[in-house]
Amino acid sequence: MNSIILPNAIKYDGSQIAPLWAYSMGIKGDSIVIFHGPMDVTFENMKDFEDETAGKTIKGNDLIHFIVERFDSPASMRLAYYMQRLLIVNIRDVLGKHGIKTTRNGDDLFVDNGKLTVSIASAGVTSEKIHCGINITTQGTPHDIRTAALTDIGIKDWKAVAKDIADNFVREIEDIEGDIVKTKSL
Repeated sequence: MNSIILPNAIKYDGSQIAPLWAYSMGIKGDSIVIFHGPMDVTFENMKDFEDETAGKTIKGNDLIHFIVERFDSPASMRLAYYMQRLLIVNIRDVLGKHGIKTTRNGDDLFVDNGKLTVSIASAGVTSEKIHCGINITTQGTPHDIRTAALTDIGIKDWKAVAKDIADNFVREIEDIEGDIVKTKSL
């Protein structure tokens, strides 16, 4: 699995979860692409039906964004959500190594009851996709949701934390793939 941190800020609007988004930038195959920037998910790109029907806004002024794409045929919504939870657990583990205590509720991480992450998983014809954003700042987040941010909990170098998270995630995926190829079927 390729792991790449993009150098420039990019606004996440939900279109990046489309199939082959990483390929459009020359990144081929299974990947985790990391960047930072604002987030404002448009309704046409919203994947969570409940958020869409409730008219929720998903936004913030600066987040770390992780876009994971894993090619599988056929792709599976179930596997996408399992992989999403694995990513969230990896984020929790890395933050724990930095002395940050988080609590997890499903695919969300919280610090002192403030929502730190936003995430969605989906599947297309050939790949599973995940977006996970971690608030770098609470500025620009919806006023009706209590949020938490990395800068408020002492994390100043988002790239170092993002690299640590991506490296852990890739190791987990590679370890799983290694277990698959060495195990006899029933």
